Amino acid sequence: MKVLHIINSFDIGGAEKLLYNYILEANSKCNSIAIFKSSNSFLYKELTKREIRFIYMCDKNPISKFIRLVKDIRNEKYDVVHAHLFPSNYYAAIASLFCKKSKFIFTEHSVTNRRRKYKIFKFIERIIYRQFDGIIACSEEVKSSLLRWLEENINVYTINNGVKEIKKIDTNKEYDLITIASLRSNVKGVDILLKELSYIKDDFNNAIIIGDGVEKDNLLILRDALGLDNKVSFLGIRDDIGSMLSKSKIFVMSSRNEGFPLALLEAMSAKIPIIASNVSDIPKIIRSNKNGVLVDINKKGELSRAIKCLLKNGDMSIRLGEYAYKTYKNNYNIEIYCKNIKKFYEYIIKK
Repeated sequence: MKVLHIINSFDIGGAEKLLYNYILEANSKCNSIAIFKSSNSFLYKELTKREIRFIYMCDKNPISKFIRLVKDIRNEKYDVVHAHLFPSNYYAAIASLFCKKSKFIFTEHSVTNRRRKYKIFKFIERIIYRQFDGIIACSEEVKSSLLRWLEENINVYTINNGVKEIKKIDTNKEYDLITIASLRSNVKGVDILLKELSYIKDDFNNAIIIGDGVEKDNLLILRDALGLDNKVSFLGIRDDIGSMLSKSKIFVMSSRNEGFPLALLEAMSAKIPIIASNVSDIPKIIRSNKNGVLVDINKKGELSRAIKCLLKNGDMSIRLGEYAYKTYKNNYNIEIYCKNIKKFYEYIIKK
């Protein structure tokens, strides 16, 4: 089965990491990837080492990009063209009109986006989404939010995300807590985490934040203003997430909203206790006081109290981490995701 994945770039992000994990696990040279801008991330470098075929559509002219995409789809005769993110979905939807021999699929990765602020996009996206032979949502909440937005009765299939297991667990815990978040906006709630940590300065030694984005400078200013400059380190983008997770006592996710967060699943696979905000689909993954702790980030002090409690209670932390791992292993490992995607491709091809 020949598959072309279309994605904006291979910079670091949830959709990119999911596709990266899938390509490595599927271990098939029949997967190609079309990108709209060059990348130098470790994800991209690793895939090029594995001789995964990339199609570079980096022209500034969108018409040139589109023509190149259509030519490649026709020449390579892909069974499936699978788009991820915006504007990749727009290019793929229009290309489907000129490439009738391939099946077109789109994965919705997020519960919201900026386009949903403008009514004109509702009309445009109704047309765009109709062009796909299959639409995947990475969670039930993502599916529900998409259907509410489009206000149309279209078929959307839920396939939950999956991640590779972090198998090397370090017993030497260097960091009290870790968070992994894109800093492109304030959606991930890192500002909330910093404020909560300022309430318990004397109760933790260090915290690390993995990720980068335009909000980083503002967050650094906030960190310093809260007197946390000697306790909280921003480490940028890392290619050793597994190692950093295994060296941490607690994983914290203080997001304002989420799709189906890969970082949360990675933490579960690393067997570390999790504290997460009670939003979107997180409560469907984490059962409070069973395989993690859920908090209301809008209630001042709730997150900081949970952090303080877990740092003091080693037995509880171990129990939560073990149950989190079992949840991951039975539901969210990359093998399950790959099997479900393969079944979906086969189903769409036969339709």
